[in-house]
Amino acid sequence: MRGLTEAGARVYALSYDEPDALKDFRDAHGLTFTLLSDPDSNTIRQFEILNTLIAEDDHPWFGIPYPGTYVLGADGVITHKFFENNLAVRAGPEQLLRAVLGETIDTRPRMPGNGCDVIAQVFLEGDVLAVSVQRDLVARVTVPAGRHIYASPAPHGAVALNLELDPNPKLVLRDVVRPTGTPHTLGSTGETFKVHHNAIELRLPITINGALTVEGAARELTVSGTLRWQTCDDEVCDIPVSQRFELRLPVIGPVLPEIRNRSDDATREPNAAQHFQRMIDRRTP
Repeated sequence: MRGLTEAGARVYALSYDEPDALKDFRDAHGLTFTLLSDPDSNTIRQFEILNTLIAEDDHPWFGIPYPGTYVLGADGVITHKFFENNLAVRAGPEQLLRAVLGETIDTRPRMPGNGCDVIAQVFLEGDVLAVSVQRDLVARVTVPAGRHIYASPAPHGAVALNLELDPNPKLVLRDVVRPTGTPHTLGSTGETFKVHHNAIELRLPITINGALTVEGAARELTVSGTLRWQTCDDEVCDIPVSQRFELRLPVIGPVLPEIRNRSDDATREPNAAQHFQRMIDRRTP
C-alpha cells in the first residue's frame, strides 16, 4: 500500500455492504484506504461486474460483484483491469504498482555484465508466495550489444525466448506476458521477423493452488523450469540455449482465513452478525 501511495495512487474498495458495516470492518482490521458502499449494486451494475452466477433469490449474496481491480488514470479512463476466475485470487501489489506507473513490462536498457555473454536471471517479484495473491515469476535476459534474440514466434528452425515451468500441482499458471519485439530484416533473403535487443523481461503470473493448505510458519515451495533462447547477429546464429533453474520460494498462508478464524473475532467485529442479518433481510421479498 505504501508504494501505491508514494506513486500518487488513491485506493478505494467498493462493496455492497452498508456503510456502518464497512466502518466496523475498517476499524476492526486497521484499514487505511477508503471503503465505498453500494448497497443497491448500482455502481456495480454500471461497471458491468454484477455476479450473475448468483440468482436473485439466492440470499444474501445476490448483488455482489465479480472480484477484481481497476486502475484508472487521472482522467478517469480505465488503463488496466485485473479479474480472475478464482474468487480468492487478487492481483499482487507489485502488479498493481507497475500498472499505476505504466510499467506493465520493464524493458528499459541495462548494461550487459561482461559485454560478450547473455546474462539470464529468473526470480520471483515479491518476497514470498502467498495463497490468494498473484505474483510474477520474472525471467530477465540481457543481450550483448550488436546481437539479438528471437521474439515469439521465431522463424522456422529457430528458438524464441521462452520461459517454461515444470508441472507443479501446487501452482496455477497464467500465460507468459511478453514484450513486443522489434522488426528485423535479413539482408540476404529479405525475410522479416521480430527480435529483442538489450534487456528483456518475460513475466509469468503464478498463484498458489487454492487446494494447498499452508499453516503456521512460512514454508517453502520448489519452482523449477527451463529458460530458452537463441542469440544472433546480422550474419550468424549461435546454438540454442536451454538453461535450467530451480527456486526455493517461501510460502505463507492466506490472510482472510487467518482473520476469520481468530478467536477474538467477536471482540474485533462485535456487530458482524447483525450486519450479516441485515444483508439477508434486505434481499428477502
